[in-house]
Amino acid sequence: MTASLHYPFKTRFATFLVAALIALMPLNLLTNLGQASGVFYALAVICLAICLLRVGGLSATLADLKEYRVLAVALFFSVLVIALAALRTDLRLDIEFERALRLSLGTFVLLGACLALIPQWLRQATWGVVAATWVSAGVAIWLSWASVKRPDNLPQFNAVSYGDLLLLMTVLATFSIGWRLTRFRKTEIAVKALTLVIGLLGFMATQTRGGWLAVPFFIVIGLVLVIGKASPRKLVLPALIAMLIASAVLASSSVMRQRFSQAITQTADCLEHPLTISSECGRIQLWHVSWLMFKEDPLFGSGSTQTFRPMVEHYWRQGIVSDFTHAQGFGEPHSDIMFSLASHGLLGLAALLLMYFAPAWIFARRLSAKVTAPARIAAAMGLVICVGMFVFGWTELILRTLRTLSFYAMSIAWLLALSDERFLKRDEGK
Repeated sequence: MTASLHYPFKTRFATFLVAALIALMPLNLLTNLGQASGVFYALAVICLAICLLRVGGLSATLADLKEYRVLAVALFFSVLVIALAALRTDLRLDIEFERALRLSLGTFVLLGACLALIPQWLRQATWGVVAATWVSAGVAIWLSWASVKRPDNLPQFNAVSYGDLLLLMTVLATFSIGWRLTRFRKTEIAVKALTLVIGLLGFMATQTRGGWLAVPFFIVIGLVLVIGKASPRKLVLPALIAMLIASAVLASSSVMRQRFSQAITQTADCLEHPLTISSECGRIQLWHVSWLMFKEDPLFGSGSTQTFRPMVEHYWRQGIVSDFTHAQGFGEPHSDIMFSLASHGLLGLAALLLMYFAPAWIFARRLSAKVTAPARIAAAMGLVICVGMFVFGWTELILRTLRTLSFYAMSIAWLLALSDERFLKRDEGK
């Protein structure tokens, strides 16, 4: 913190603004308090100004970003995919272009700015994640308690997406225990440990099944962070113990046991009778529609996310989709992976995978490297976001909204900067 005082006033002021907006993003994402997209655009404008007006100007920013050239190619691939789709269809793809630009250009504008700011002050944005966990868990618990059933009127999202994102916030808040953000170290640890308990209770209140698929990955990342090495020999026993504990927590809920049993039964019934009326069978029918759309043009797909609903209508008339599923008016298949294949084919799937695994590779290398503890913590948090969002996307369209994509782009930029050892060493020299 002392080193931070040696920065010029304009740097301290800029860091304060950026950290405050980063902290606001998760809170706005999971509540009705404000617009997450508005926060993202305000953040982007401020960060662009920082990139241009910092010491050394744009040249210094580009020098800092030079190490991230491969990541730039990976993220800007999504822009290329949408540009190719625009050449092949008469449909307007302005929303899809905006999504691709937020992911690619937005990430690098935010990253370039963060690399010019004060690391310890940027870490303070973690309190936004903690606050978001408490508020969203409180909402989920209150609504489920009041209705004595799964909450269906959660802010901004359905129960699945809300539960997934709440779990993600909970894990991020827990991992940040390693950062010392205040003078009151014991109190800070206690607050974040309690955040883990409250977050898990809120997540269980949403009765979300798909989110549990990510738990083993989160456990392994956490163990690598604590143990210091990704050694299978050292990880096996702790991972087994942690997963047994997680399984016990899951099994302790009769509602979750019933929901998992219901999923297995409904899936088996659907495989035998493809037009069965159930939530799982409806999902399988939508995945089937996605697969048929992909098969029509494996490389490019249908060319737009707008074509899915009309294709559900088309396949309903062919008897592939049940009357019940058709009546729901679904415009997506509850899976980021299947939606990418259906809308933009193998190119779309490649763009999606690059979006997750290009930054994940950087975070994984930094997590396993011999770097300072603050950098490894940031790397672990970044890896949690990349892997978590990817796993959530198997069973849910987790990126259905621009605000969620904005949160992803912002988080990746923020944590790439805080896990960059060059950036942290520069701060130590102040």
